[in-house]
Amino acid sequence: MQEKGHNRHWEQDWLEGKISSTEAKSNASDPDSFDVLSKYIEKASNLKAPEKTSKADAWKHIEARISESPKAKVISINRRYWLTGVAASFILIVSAFFLFDGAFEGRVNVNTELAEVQTIYLPDSSVVYLNAETEISYSKKGWETNRVLMLSGEAFFEVKRGSNFTVNTPNGKVEVLGTSFNVRSRAADFEVSCKTGKVRVTEFLSETQQILTPGLKTKIKSGELIEPLELNISNVDLWRSGEYFLESTSIKEGFEELERIFDIEIVQELSESELSRVGTWDFDKNNLSESIQSISQTMGFNFEIADNKVIIKQR
Repeated sequence: MQEKGHNRHWEQDWLEGKISSTEAKSNASDPDSFDVLSKYIEKASNLKAPEKTSKADAWKHIEARISESPKAKVISINRRYWLTGVAASFILIVSAFFLFDGAFEGRVNVNTELAEVQTIYLPDSSVVYLNAETEISYSKKGWETNRVLMLSGEAFFEVKRGSNFTVNTPNGKVEVLGTSFNVRSRAADFEVSCKTGKVRVTEFLSETQQILTPGLKTKIKSGELIEPLELNISNVDLWRSGEYFLESTSIKEGFEELERIFDIEIVQELSESELSRVGTWDFDKNNLSESIQSISQTMGFNFEIADNKVIIKQR
């Protein structure tokens, strides 16, 4: 979503040395995001890798650091650009530090682009359905006894019974034995919904835990993992059929989801107060115009579709 006066790729340009620190800070739409990324890079630069570390040992070290993540800080950044955001950038920096030759022995990385969904079968025949703009990473080696997966984005899981199955995200982790559930972790947005079985959700900062059973969901709100809420169980993985139901969602988040679903750019100059207005939206992946009308009719603005852009206009 294009916002007036900001470079949407400032993080990437800065890390690649294309712009100065001063320029990067002035281009950041969130005043805290530059400082957060600077701190992450500083932490990464202070890490010391053993001179004779194998790739397998390096990955074990990275995963051990991630498994200690209750001590990690949850960063609130309301931006979705550059795919995985600042928190995931730190993970990539650490990974590159230990595996600087780019080889990932026994490691599987899968990602989807805008407007793309994918079905992934794990070594134990568990299934992961990836929504658009999502990335997962896991190790095939020892999978049967150490079922740990890293996620950035949104995915629905159908887990075969076996050893503990853990999904790590920048915001929190989800642990199950055998069940089906949905995890959404985009920037500061973290929500888990249970369809079958039982799910334990842990928020990293406070180490707060919630247990979910079928038809319940929890999410991080104002920095805290809230008490489970009831939901229509048929909506847990509705997106897999090309339909999207966004409940109590801001206009800004609705626009971002539309961009993700349809691989479009939404051009708008709405104020922050207008973008923060909340509503409930229904999107159909096969009908862009009707999906945008879901928001426009309720919130009172016009729109124009031109090529790969949607231009939002005030009435």
